[in-house]
Amino acid sequence: MSKVKLVGVGPGHPGLATVQAVEAIKDADVIRHSDGCGVDLLHLAAATADVAPFQSTDEIVRLARAGKRVSVLFPGNPYAFSNGSEVAEKLERAGVDFEAVPGLIIELAAPVMSGIPLTIEGRSASIGFGLVKGAETVVLRLASGWWESGISALLSDGRDSETPAALILNPGQPGQHRVSAPLGELARKATTYGLRGDALLVLGPGVVMADRLDTMSKRPLHGRRVLITRARHQVDPFRRELVELGASVVEIPTIEIQPMPLDDRVHKAISHLEVTALVIFASANAVDIFFQMLLASDKDARALHGSKLCAIGQETAESLKRHGLRPELITSEYTAEGLAKALEGWEMDGMHVLVPRAEVARDALPSLLANRGAEVEILPVYRAMCPSGTGDALLRLFNAEGVDVITFTSSSTVTNFVRAFPDDRLPAVLGDAEIACMGPVTADVARKLGLTVSIVAREYTTHGLVQAIAESAARK
Repeated sequence: MSKVKLVGVGPGHPGLATVQAVEAIKDADVIRHSDGCGVDLLHLAAATADVAPFQSTDEIVRLARAGKRVSVLFPGNPYAFSNGSEVAEKLERAGVDFEAVPGLIIELAAPVMSGIPLTIEGRSASIGFGLVKGAETVVLRLASGWWESGISALLSDGRDSETPAALILNPGQPGQHRVSAPLGELARKATTYGLRGDALLVLGPGVVMADRLDTMSKRPLHGRRVLITRARHQVDPFRRELVELGASVVEIPTIEIQPMPLDDRVHKAISHLEVTALVIFASANAVDIFFQMLLASDKDARALHGSKLCAIGQETAESLKRHGLRPELITSEYTAEGLAKALEGWEMDGMHVLVPRAEVARDALPSLLANRGAEVEILPVYRAMCPSGTGDALLRLFNAEGVDVITFTSSSTVTNFVRAFPDDRLPAVLGDAEIACMGPVTADVARKLGLTVSIVAREYTTHGLVQAIAESAARK
């Protein structure tokens, strides 16, 4: 029987989860996330992990008895403002070993993220959570539609209407928003802005310091919701940089990478590397999967010692460097015509060229290089598939609050995204969302599929795409 971990994942911001929480997610065979628990950390789960919403403690008991390592995720702390203690009691009665992993609660995190000190020496030494009396600083969760009731309850308890107060919308998230006013005026001011949703009400002397100490609201992408459609295993650096600039990130991958089988064609290509003069890697995925194939064939980077290497795009070059290799040529040209032009100075006559890449791609390159005397072998090493459930997730997103920016990092991400929507509904469903593409080839595909592209990265990396989005936001 395995130990169950009841994991507090913090307030929702992925950077505020503890190291223990991250390790519990990475190590789990089974992950169940409870209501209100953000899913921003689920990309850390092992590829083989069984991930689903929490249904019942009985299921957790059954899985633990079957020897599965189970992590149950709770928003904030499993033993504060959640049902973690109820789950723990049932596990204890069932004789299942368990461990609680504490997490940061929204009441402590969100005010600090908005620049509100909860205690101030000589002015505020006590904190109350909820409708409590006597505390100098009070933090109260308010569900949508209950703002005025919460404020009225505090006024009825004797709180001065001039007490500095703030409402924090989307508390604990990178895009949280603060509205400050005296307690008696706060509801009217929030209504004037047209704000709604669940909120955190904070009142106390620290609120008056927020305008000076709130660094989050000064970030260039603060309040912007950005959709990432990239494959889940490639999301992490992209998401981190967006969050660092203040964006609220939504992840719905429209592509997943499925390696091709290690068949006779692959074995033949690897065995011929000693006579392969040039290897052109079309993507970082192609590099990583090709090296997996090398290792599975009892070879390593030394098999490429006689080949010159070309990387299409800076991210592909970085992937080669991680494998200990430095390409002779790095080109930003993603089209066959552009790549052929980049290779104009190379002697191609009689050269055997290998191109590891996706299964479905344009086949113009072999003929272009063959005209210069080269023998080009295209080696499909992976398929770019659309994950199951992507269409439903996208429809739910855009039928609800939507996003401000939709990002595409490859032609496949665009194609699979567009296929998720009925043709006649796509522009209306997307609303005012801006389309941001990592390079002109992806942008051209998006335009051909009926999307209006407003942001194109000059540097064809996720870093370049983030910078382009930030520059666009600064112009608004």
